[in-house]
Amino acid sequence: MSGPRVHIPEQMKNHDMQQQLVQLGNGAHALATQMLGNANDATDAVHDAIVKALNQPGAYKADTGPFAPWFLRVVRNHCIDLIRRRRSTDDKIAKLSNPGPGPEEVLEAAQRDQALQQALSHLKTEQREIIVLRDYMDLGYAEIADVLDIAPGTVMSRLHRARMALKEELGNHG
Repeated sequence: MSGPRVHIPEQMKNHDMQQQLVQLGNGAHALATQMLGNANDATDAVHDAIVKALNQPGAYKADTGPFAPWFLRVVRNHCIDLIRRRRSTDDKIAKLSNPGPGPEEVLEAAQRDQALQQALSHLKTEQREIIVLRDYMDLGYAEIADVLDIAPGTVMSRLHRARMALKEELGNHG
C-alpha cells in the first residue's frame, strides 16, 4: 500500500527529522489507514502529526528512544482522537476500507488481499494495530511497546492473540 508523498516545508531546520519524516510517511499512512479505515482521513492524520513534529521539535526527546516509535505514537494517538470524535457523532466503529486490486495485480493476489482486509476488519482495533505495526511495518517488539505504550512482554502475548484471531477470521471466510 502506498500513501501520498509527504511535502516538508523548505524552512525546516532539523534535516535529520525531515529525513526521518519522509521515510516514515508511507508507513505512518498505512498505520493510520488501517486504524481509520479511510485513506483521506489517514492522510489528514499523518499531516497533522507531521505538523506537530515540525512545530514542536522539542517534543521528541532523543534520550527516551528512537524517533520512529515516537512519531508513530503521535500518529496513533491522533487516529485514536479521530475515532473517539467519530464515536461521539456516530456509534459505529470505522471499518477497514478495501481499496481493491490495482490494475497490475493478478486475480489471485487481489482475492488474497481482499480476504485479508475483510478478516482484519473483523478484528478489534487493538488487534489490527499490533498486526500492522509488526507485520506491515516490521517493527521490533521493543519499538511496538514504545508505540503502544505497553510493556515489551505484553507485545508478544497481544500479537499472538491478534494473529490467532486473524487466523480464525480467515478460516471463517474461506
